[in-house]
Amino acid sequence: MISVEGLTVAASSPLVQGVSFEICGGERVGLIGESGSGKSLTALALMGLLPEGLSATGEIRFHGKQLLSARERELSRLRGNELAMVFQEPMSALNPLMRAGRQVAESIRLHGGKSRRAASRRAQELLESVQLPDAYRAYPHQLSGGQRQRVMLAIALANDPSLLICDEPTTALDVTVQAQVLDLILTGVTERSTALLFITHDLAVVARVCERVLVMLDGRIVEEGSTREVLTNPAHAYTRKLLAASDLEVA
Repeated sequence: MISVEGLTVAASSPLVQGVSFEICGGERVGLIGESGSGKSLTALALMGLLPEGLSATGEIRFHGKQLLSARERELSRLRGNELAMVFQEPMSALNPLMRAGRQVAESIRLHGGKSRRAASRRAQELLESVQLPDAYRAYPHQLSGGQRQRVMLAIALANDPSLLICDEPTTALDVTVQAQVLDLILTGVTERSTALLFITHDLAVVARVCERVLVMLDGRIVEEGSTREVLTNPAHAYTRKLLAASDLEVA
């Protein structure tokens, strides 16, 4: 479904170098590595959302279409429709002056072409599906961190995307809320047969959510394979270091 070949992201020097991987329809892939390894830049390149001053070369093909040479109008049509992303800090992505339900409904209207009434009805259904039945009229500051992340998930899944990218979506949450959000992500992508790229430094999260894992170090993919294979028999010294530093127990 999505194929990345030789992706390089650079400013004055390369930050991501020669990254290549594929994700099939409905597949759940983890991208792990320490902070600064290039995980988030890789995700932003896939979405066409790199910050000003950074450039990307290589190939990113989505259903065969080359994204790096696509115009912004084409990318805008894909984002929210076929490609969706949940960020680590929802307050930076949510409009603080707009009620949660309206933000979900706006995404549906913008990308799904529904009427205002139909979008509002669908937004309520989506909020209920992420266990926020009473959040439609709430402003973001009236919601907890876990609740705001659920609103972001509802927005991301609103138009049944082919690929959902989650960039450290549970890092700031306590263990109980983290588990609830992970369950909702898994349920959401499974019901829609949506592919998932899950970015994290938490190996326990990868073990729970992902079928396959990519290990990133200094802007490069240094190891990849099935989650069980990589976590039980790591080939790269860096992966072994990550495992040694975690308290993960793989059965």
